[in-house]
This record gives sequence, C-alpha cells and structure tokens, in this order.
Amino acid sequence: MPNRLLILTLIASQAGVAAAVDLRFTGIARDLQTRQLLYVESHHVHDAGKPGEQRVVLYRCAPDGPAFARKELTYGASRAAPEFNFLDARDGYLEGLQRSAKGLRVVHKPNALGVQREAVVPAGGELVADAGFDEFVRARWNELEKGQTVRFPFLVPSRLDVLSFKIRKHHETVIDGAPASVIRLALSGVIGWFLPHIDVSYRKSDRVLLRYEGLTNVRDAKGENHIAVIDFPNAERRETKVDLAAARGEPLIARCPAPRAS
Repeated sequence: MPNRLLILTLIASQAGVAAAVDLRFTGIARDLQTRQLLYVESHHVHDAGKPGEQRVVLYRCAPDGPAFARKELTYGASRAAPEFNFLDARDGYLEGLQRSAKGLRVVHKPNALGVQREAVVPAGGELVADAGFDEFVRARWNELEKGQTVRFPFLVPSRLDVLSFKIRKHHETVIDGAPASVIRLALSGVIGWFLPHIDVSYRKSDRVLLRYEGLTNVRDAKGENHIAVIDFPNAERRETKVDLAAARGEPLIARCPAPRAS
C-alpha cells in the first residue's frame, strides 16, 4: 500500500549536540487520534556527534516494560545515511542498511516466514536514511528557517530503493515552553498529493527533536503501521554513561502483555 512507503524511522535518533557525550532519552508514542499509549522508545547514544557514534533504541511495551523491538545504528561516512538494523521480535520484521565493498546494501524482511530481500542502492548525492533525517534537517536548518523547500532522496527499505521527498518549515509552535519549528515532510511529485504528511518539531535554540507526528515504522497486531504522535520530553533527557552491550543484549519478547484494567 502506498502509505507504507512512508516508513520513516527518522524517529530513531533525536539527539543533536555539539560536544561528544553519552545520552539517554525517551520517546512516548501515542495514537494520533485517541492518544492511547502505543509504545515507549528508550534511546541509548554513545559518543554523540563523533565519527563512529553508536546508538541503540529499544521499543518497549510500556514505560520500564519489556522490549519487543530493537534498532542499532552506527554513524560513519555519512551522518545523513547511518548504517542501521531494525528487528521487531513480535513478527520478525527486519530492515536495515549496511556499507560494503559493493556499496550501500539495503535489506528487508516482512516477517519471520517471509523471504529476506536485499539490493545495492545508489550512494551518490544527499542520500538520507532512517535517523539520518535528523542530521539532514540540522545541516539544512538555515534554508528551512528561511522558508525554502529542500528535496532529497530518502531510502525506503520496503522498496529496496529510494524515493524523492521534500521538506519545508510549516509553522512555529511552543512545546514544553520552548519555541519550536515544525518541519513538514512529504513525498515529492503528484503521488505526494494523496499521501499523508509527517510533521517533525525541533526546538529552535538547539535543533533537538521534540515531537514527531505521522506514520511510524512500528506495526500493530494487524500488521498496519501506527500513526502516532511521539513526544520526547526534555525531562527524560540525560547526559550519562550508557551501556550499549546491555541494550544490545536485552531479550526481546514476542508479545506485549495485555494492559492492566484500570
């Protein structure tokens, strides 16, 4: 389905800092319409801002609950296109991007019983992949603040290919008491007229991501991608030593526990 092409895990990495530090922060995902809690992201960032920066994101059923999915990212040759691997243990969904001698290799597997596919994708130009979207926005911040439209190729793992996207500053708002710029992301061309946009809000003072609204790469029990609002509270952001080995080794569960009756 076309809307599944907009799977962006641009929500997977939200920390923009000048100096290299370790960070931990949280994303709280709620249904865009009902505001029901969907899942919680637990972000672990080692050497933020340095070449070779590494990040692990655990997707939890609830705050302090078990994790059902994990994403690992490594930043190297391109901040806008990091290597990454995402696995959802509930159904075996897998997607990722690795650098090899033959170039950039994208992989995709729809579920545990599906066939894993892979392809080499073009590495030229300003290719953007996954959480590298945040880095791309920060690199083009001045243009966006002036109201300019910026177009770029974005990797869509489910297609083993790239599509042309565009971003533009849509409006300004206030989140957690801080002025923020809302950047709107959409597909370029005619097809973009019929597909939902994604709004990503960044704090103006330091370009830290505060909120994401739109289609996510996390699916519900029917296999449909959640449409969510994900908040990244400043109170949950910590500069503290992270244990990536522990985050990588945390077991993933195949099913979230049923919510307790209130």
